[in-house]
Amino acid sequence: MSEKMKPTYLSVKNLGKNFGSFQALQNISIDIQGGEFACFLGPSGCGKTTLLRCIAGLETQSSGTITQKDVEISNLPPSARDFGIVFQSYALFPNLTVFSNISYGLINNKWGKNEIKSRVELLLELVGLKSHARKYPSQLSGGEQQRVALARALATSPGLLLLDEPLSALDAKVRLYLRKHIKDLHRKLGITTIMVTHD
Repeated sequence: MSEKMKPTYLSVKNLGKNFGSFQALQNISIDIQGGEFACFLGPSGCGKTTLLRCIAGLETQSSGTITQKDVEISNLPPSARDFGIVFQSYALFPNLTVFSNISYGLINNKWGKNEIKSRVELLLELVGLKSHARKYPSQLSGGEQQRVALARALATSPGLLLLDEPLSALDAKVRLYLRKHIKDLHRKLGITTIMVTHD
């Protein structure tokens, strides 16, 4: 890309969110370019996760608009929005293997069996867990579980990756390793990414 700025991929305008009389977000406006890695940084309780959840459609904003790739998505349900999300708690299905956790969204999107197999194998390679496909979440370390969650979020090739405090439940050494891993993945895939963190 030349000196020219990349086009805006995600635009949040004058966003507000109230929970009853409590104002969690007030008049937030941001533009994020395609392929950018943006961080929402701040102490606990300042509204970072609420903003991320509004972008994902998991919360409905009280005011303002959200536009993704020139389409206003403010009132669309999460299922109609183009994103993958990784939560702090991993949110893996404990009764499914690593392979089945990653392929979950692909099955829902009616991918063919062979397509699913090759996509999941590619993702396992990408997150360095190729030999863990048949394991269950309980057999993995916290860092490994988070990498499975990351692979699952990337499975359907979303245009936007949302990371909600993805490293805060991990110890310092693993956190450092995964932070680098996420950065490398972003470089490789060029996916527009928003990460919420207080660290």
